[in-house]
Amino acid sequence: MEKRGISKLDLKRRNRMQILRVIRESGPISRVDVASALEITRAAVTIITNEMIEEGVLVEIGEAPVNTEKLQKGRRKILIDINENSRFALGATVDEKEVSIGLTNLNSDILDKASMVIDDRTTSKDIINYIIKTSNEMVENSALTKDKVLGLGVGVVPSMWGKLKIFYKDGVLDFSNFIDKLSGGLDFDIHCGNAIGLMALANNEFRTANGYQTNQVFIYNGNQINLAIINKNELSSDYVSYTSTIERYIVCPNGKSFEGYPNGSVKAELSRTAVVNAFNDIYSKDKTPVLYELTEGDKSKITTDNAFMALMRGDEAVKRLVDDIIAKYTVLINNLSISHFAKKIVLHNFKLNEKQFDYAKREMIRLVSEEIADRVVLSKLDGKNNFLGGCALIIQDNFYIRGGMH
Repeated sequence: MEKRGISKLDLKRRNRMQILRVIRESGPISRVDVASALEITRAAVTIITNEMIEEGVLVEIGEAPVNTEKLQKGRRKILIDINENSRFALGATVDEKEVSIGLTNLNSDILDKASMVIDDRTTSKDIINYIIKTSNEMVENSALTKDKVLGLGVGVVPSMWGKLKIFYKDGVLDFSNFIDKLSGGLDFDIHCGNAIGLMALANNEFRTANGYQTNQVFIYNGNQINLAIINKNELSSDYVSYTSTIERYIVCPNGKSFEGYPNGSVKAELSRTAVVNAFNDIYSKDKTPVLYELTEGDKSKITTDNAFMALMRGDEAVKRLVDDIIAKYTVLINNLSISHFAKKIVLHNFKLNEKQFDYAKREMIRLVSEEIADRVVLSKLDGKNNFLGGCALIIQDNFYIRGGMH
């Protein structure tokens, strides 16, 4: 009869992975508390963590603060934490307008970054060559040895899959052709994924709040509107590849139509094309005099900034349209909050400054509640830092899942 079971190496990796997960979610923690969280013996935790400290994966950071309400006898607890500079990660993200590349430590502190603006004339070869050249330069400039670099994580937004010859194979995204081309110029492990989920992962706060992990909804506003869900600190498998399903959500029953989508869908009402068309429909010297003046009579110059400026200066038609767009997003956000038990809704690439975002949140409070509006935040990744999504992927795959083992 065939014998099956877990190997000693797999068991060791799994134990280390669980310890890293607890530290990542709890912050600096004592071995006693790690043992309690994982329900394994203190002796086992001590053996494993001492080995990880010798390897430089973990580090002791001193004694735990004194709790004056619960004074303990004997030795104070020694806190351990992840050594954020034990390994480093390269990351890249390819979206419709830019290729961004960066180098970080395990804490996502940025050591180096660069970007290249792209357009329809940029070829896949241009993109691949830029990633290869820049990645090699960053590692060389930082004087890092190969064993210190976890590898390169690359995120690609769905609208760029065709250009880079990334297609579905047996229902799963197949990056093999893209990885093969990158491997020709890079001596690193390369992992790829849907950039939407990876940027959501990079935005995630892994620390537990009051003992609970916080579900997160991530909405990406690009040539497509995309959605990713973080559920208990992991990407929801439902949205790993098919992030554009959000475009089928209905935000305005019996609203505008778009072929192949339900009436009043996100695609028909809130896509970049839909919003541009909505502004074009009201744009005139008589109906939108302030916006007309700000754009010098050229509707192609309409931007978020001058639309809000026109709103604040009294263009009623612009105010009605902006409020209508916010109302539809509020419907979407409210439904996502409830259906996914999400305590945080992250908006990415919405190009809103602080005053504009405050205006939108005030409208959300008026339409639903302050409790829902307070869940909405802007992405901490601006355009130049989108590469952090790629870094998050390679750190997750080649550090945490491997238990910090080479």
